[in-house]
Amino acid sequence: MIDVKTIVNSVGVGLTMLGVYMIYINSPINYTIISGGGPDTDWAAIERKANLRNTLIKVGVYLVLLGSATQLVSNFVPSGSAAAA
Repeated sequence: MIDVKTIVNSVGVGLTMLGVYMIYINSPINYTIISGGGPDTDWAAIERKANLRNTLIKVGVYLVLLGSATQLVSNFVPSGSAAAA
């Protein structure tokens, strides 16, 4: 039977991994630098994309924090048959 402590810890690790991935994918490192643009450059669309990436980075940070807190909580969950009692 799977231990509750193991499940809580695994969920925490999964949330942390998802958060780190979201931060990495949406970080400015993964985008080319925008040139000065031209007369037909849609700056509103560029700003919307940047705002979306920034929001996703924030969500990723919160997922990392939640995952880390979940792993911390798993240290206080009784292991073995004590959790089932």
